[in-house]
Amino acid sequence: MIKYLKYDFLFLKRTSKLIVFPVLVLMFSIISPLTAKYMNELLETLLIDSGVDFVFPDPVITDSYIQYISDLNEIILFVVLFVAVSIFIRDKTKGLLPLIVSKPVSRTKYLLSKQITFASLLFVSLMIGYGVFTYYTYVLFGGTYFIEGFLAIILYFVYLLFLMSIAMLMSVLFKSYIIAIIMTFLGYILFTVIGAFQQVTLLMYSPNVLNSHAVKYISTQSLPDGVLMTVIVTLLLTTGITYLSIYLFKKQEIPT
Repeated sequence: MIKYLKYDFLFLKRTSKLIVFPVLVLMFSIISPLTAKYMNELLETLLIDSGVDFVFPDPVITDSYIQYISDLNEIILFVVLFVAVSIFIRDKTKGLLPLIVSKPVSRTKYLLSKQITFASLLFVSLMIGYGVFTYYTYVLFGGTYFIEGFLAIILYFVYLLFLMSIAMLMSVLFKSYIIAIIMTFLGYILFTVIGAFQQVTLLMYSPNVLNSHAVKYISTQSLPDGVLMTVIVTLLLTTGITYLSIYLFKKQEIPT
């Protein structure tokens, strides 16, 4: 397994992804608390000549955390989807896969290595980013919700693992990067829609609900009902989709 991990980490290093992801997360770790702190002042300045008396509440620590989670969901998440598909499908699109499978290569370890490598990069990036975010939040707001924020980031990471498993499955099923990314986005949209029907018992534990649980946890300082079950369901789905991907990949006929 070690040689597979070395190969995939070397790829990340050569393509600069090993640096880009931490830098991207760091950027929003700084921007998010600044936005939460000064956005109201900026809006008041812009609207001062409008003739309408707008009164914005003073920003609080919670605003910084919610802004950070929102930025991660709106921007970082989509970057993760694009890159995850490219990592899983790159050997296929470059014509290298027939050469790789012609050797005594474990297809299971081959896929798992890519998943572990990218997951490790995301986790380290999120942890570094959260440390920087915590520092700036403390400087700007005079305090932090360190434990609550850390658990919220863990919930977000679990959701990313689920989306990565979808990207892996689509990369196994399709030969084209474009088609694989479109199908991955359709999978993301499907679970987003499912997550909107939280009043339905069977759908209230959809992986997408983890995002709203993270926001509620920060806002109320208490774990929302059902959050543990949602994590369990998400991890089970991730494991199931990963197993399906490996099974289909092992059954595929790849001309050498």
